[in-house]
Amino acid sequence: MTRLSDLPNGHPAVIAAVDGSVVELTELGFVPGAHIKPTYAGLGGDPRVYELDGALVALRCAAARHISVSLPDSQEGD
Repeated sequence: MTRLSDLPNGHPAVIAAVDGSVVELTELGFVPGAHIKPTYAGLGGDPRVYELDGALVALRCAAARHISVSLPDSQEGD
């Protein structure tokens, strides 16, 4: 399992789990099963912009650490 904050730009993934202590993330659509891809980052790398099921959402790295993602089989081990 990989943390969303560690996913390189342009690499798609599927949200596997969200830390239950961060309810705001699930309200924004960060829910298990959602497709997500980091697209670009602000100066210094934070915040990052993610494509989340077709929408663009900016999220700080501190919040992205609470989200676990699974990679498509073709990216496992990259």
